[in-house]
Amino acid sequence: MTAKEALDRTVRLVRDAVPYDVSDDAIVERLQSFRIRCIADEANLRTHAGQTALVTLVSLAARMGIQVFLDIPEVELIGPQPPLRGTHLRTALIDFGADAVPGTAITWDTESVCDLVFALGDAPAVPAPNVWRVTGTAWAGSIAYAISAGRRWDADWPIGAMTAAVLAASEAFKAAVRALPLRPVWGEFLASCDFTTWDFEDDGLILPEDDPLPLDIISAGAIAQAALFVLFRLPMRLAIRIFDADTTELSNINRQMLFRRSDSGQKVDIVTRSAPALHACTPVPEHFSLAVSAPHLPLARYVLVGVDDIPSRWEVQRAAQGWLGIGATTHFEVSTSSHDLGQPCAGCLHPRDDFQPDAPIPTVSFVSFWAGLALAVRFLRHIGGRPYADQRQHLWLSPLQMNQRNAALWRPAAKRRDCPVGCIASKSLLGLT
Repeated sequence: MTAKEALDRTVRLVRDAVPYDVSDDAIVERLQSFRIRCIADEANLRTHAGQTALVTLVSLAARMGIQVFLDIPEVELIGPQPPLRGTHLRTALIDFGADAVPGTAITWDTESVCDLVFALGDAPAVPAPNVWRVTGTAWAGSIAYAISAGRRWDADWPIGAMTAAVLAASEAFKAAVRALPLRPVWGEFLASCDFTTWDFEDDGLILPEDDPLPLDIISAGAIAQAALFVLFRLPMRLAIRIFDADTTELSNINRQMLFRRSDSGQKVDIVTRSAPALHACTPVPEHFSLAVSAPHLPLARYVLVGVDDIPSRWEVQRAAQGWLGIGATTHFEVSTSSHDLGQPCAGCLHPRDDFQPDAPIPTVSFVSFWAGLALAVRFLRHIGGRPYADQRQHLWLSPLQMNQRNAALWRPAAKRRDCPVGCIASKSLLGLT
């Protein structure tokens, strides 16, 4: 097992930005020579949110092949943090680093020179051009150069923590890749952001007390695992069925957030083993289709889909009898949408099959994580009685430059006469309802 195998999908994505004569080996070497330090003190690690910000950032960076140095005290874990093992934070992170990308490590090191430094909350850090503050609230996350004052992580609710972490991870990726020769315009795309923030705007959301809440998940891949990485850290109980026929391979390690290098076998089994005790998780080791999956119908009233294959989304939409959330990525772009009964459906939003070549799809950890995070928040808003308005039925994100006004495009979905699903909304245009 080699780093080149583990980082294959990330290398394919970096190829968007570099000339043809840059070798795969040069890309891998650059990623694995890049070093970040994560600084946190005990005050910022006393809460579930503070610990989650650190775990998320470290995991996203390590899955890109980046070397991670920890300048943190040893503290007991607060709440579940899969795929970490053990009861103490620093030890569990170091253990994970030894079981992720070959040749990449997570170590306790407070002195070595690093390319970037990320200080959590108001943890003491010497201001410098390469030092970032990673801070936020229950639902919002921000990063800024460390000349700004940091806000202590004092919340338990961790959505803002994961948001701040994924913003920071993208800066680490951009800084690493900027040192390679770049194609025209990519210097602009990979430029650092002096200050970036994202607010999911859900303070005060109250989750229902259904115990447990039924949820079907189609795919055990990167987006579904990212969504579960989020949901597994929340104080709620879920009864999950997860459908996927794939087995895991080393090239999955670069973005599948519940996967460790030592894991093997069916993806659904790996996800099931990662589920905290609060959740009932049932693996269904098959590719979902109406023909094959008939014994498992009806689907739950809430369904999450994390597949890029558009006809597969149509198939799930035909079977759905309630709310459906979809997450997808393409290169450095993210799409999430939701479809309730009577709304324009997945077929209306994506009415044509987008040909997928029979080759591995370029991906990277922070892009897949954005898709899972935004999808999980859509689900939380819906079950909390605050669904997105029709004007925000679809979100298109560009995570490389989240400080730009057009980085997030909210759109309605239009019902279509040629909807391949034949949903209620499309039939209303044809006078069939």
